[in-house]
Amino acid sequence: MAVESDGLASLEPAPIPATIERVVQLLMSLPGRRYTVDARAGLNGLFGDALVEKESSFAIPLTFRTTFGDELPLDHDALRHALPNARSRLCVLVHGLMSSESVWWFAGRQQSTYGELLARERDVTPVYVRYNTGRHISTNGRELAAKLQRLVSVWPVPVREIDFIGHSMGGLVIRSACHYGKGCATLSDRLRRRGPWPAKVKRVVLLGVPNRGANLEVIANVTSAALWSVPLPVTRLIGAGIDRRSEGIKDLRWGAVLDEDWVERDPAATVRHERHRARVPRHAEYLVIAGALVDERDGDLRHPINRLLGDALVTAPSAEGGLVNDEPALFPNATVRLCPKINHIALAHRSEVYDEITTWWNRPPSSRRRTGTWLVAPLL
Repeated sequence: MAVESDGLASLEPAPIPATIERVVQLLMSLPGRRYTVDARAGLNGLFGDALVEKESSFAIPLTFRTTFGDELPLDHDALRHALPNARSRLCVLVHGLMSSESVWWFAGRQQSTYGELLARERDVTPVYVRYNTGRHISTNGRELAAKLQRLVSVWPVPVREIDFIGHSMGGLVIRSACHYGKGCATLSDRLRRRGPWPAKVKRVVLLGVPNRGANLEVIANVTSAALWSVPLPVTRLIGAGIDRRSEGIKDLRWGAVLDEDWVERDPAATVRHERHRARVPRHAEYLVIAGALVDERDGDLRHPINRLLGDALVTAPSAEGGLVNDEPALFPNATVRLCPKINHIALAHRSEVYDEITTWWNRPPSSRRRTGTWLVAPLL
């Protein structure tokens, strides 16, 4: 810690304390598989970038999982043994910040998820992504794109269709993966006439995704800047603690999904940079679902709580990704739905949300187009 000329200590964001790994070791020694997985997921969301940097064994690698959390091998014979009833249609579910595949479980029904219900009703095979949510979103997007190309190449049967369901940060990772996926086909893939997997994407469901950014992360950033502006060691120490939040969390501020959105840019900037346009499969259908803490008539979201917090973390206009200033809408032909009185986490495992998904899913493509939008502009 250096000393400035005015006699005040100059504080830098503190590194991840060594005691954190000891705490996690204690948590992981407790009984209950889900408890230990979720504790590790929370640690990765907060400090995942630092865990990777120090090559910690607690850093979560990006893997594909079953509903019960078992890892799927990226080998043809082993995968055939693991999934003897694999279908030609994949439904890939990607969780959000500090979560794992368990976020998709319905309360009291651990064998029931959106993926499992769609498997029975729409003949898809659900695949769940587990990843380190503390890393940059674009870093996870690149890795998911590459590993999904590998998964398609070793899938027990030829893959005809890929559908995505993304919750919160998971939706941003999906958008990033679709952008980078177009360059993931290997020479072997091309020789076997297997092109990039984004060409197989048919449906994308985005649940509470901060496509235009998350207000709470904006507030955290502004709070940190305010604390650092006060020439007192205590306030700057608090600001340093806030700044220690992971790169993945900071990416949520403006919904950054590409490397260009954060490389050589000030991570503490309070003004939104012009974002680079991410490529999305134009032939795919998009369903955007947002939650809201307060129920309002006719989808009008002017209530102050809905304007500021939306579903507690993401506002409806941000989830919609509509027109902002000179930036075009992210999903101009998307169907948008509002689920009132459903908070951010509950969007991943509520029957009302599943009903919206299946109602849209079962309609022919020509009737899935936008049926209206919300009557409020983004707060930030």
